[in-house]
Amino acid sequence: MKPFALASLLLAFSAPMVAEAAPCLYDMSPLPVTKGIVSRITPTGVMLRDGTTVILPEELLAGVRLAQPLAVRGLVAASTHTVQAFALDGVPPVCPAPAAVTRGPFPGSPGYDHIQN
Repeated sequence: MKPFALASLLLAFSAPMVAEAAPCLYDMSPLPVTKGIVSRITPTGVMLRDGTTVILPEELLAGVRLAQPLAVRGLVAASTHTVQAFALDGVPPVCPAPAAVTRGPFPGSPGYDHIQN
């Protein structure tokens, strides 16, 4: 019984404790690729060595490491060195799990009634 319990415990702690990422539902190829070396991890994402701030969903932030190369696909801000990343670049790109993608108010939801036109 003890070897089984020990093996179960080892297996539980060796499993990665990261948020779930998945293949992309949408085509990410039109989005520009931003590449760099991670110099700092921030609460909302990372900062690259060249000063670019990359805003990442929590599911993608789990796989990022300091001093490692990072390539993301996302929208680049016109006036600041900021990128809103939607996917980690690769073959295939890695996106947040569909359940993690936030959805706005929809007809019938409490938030929908508060939208001002």
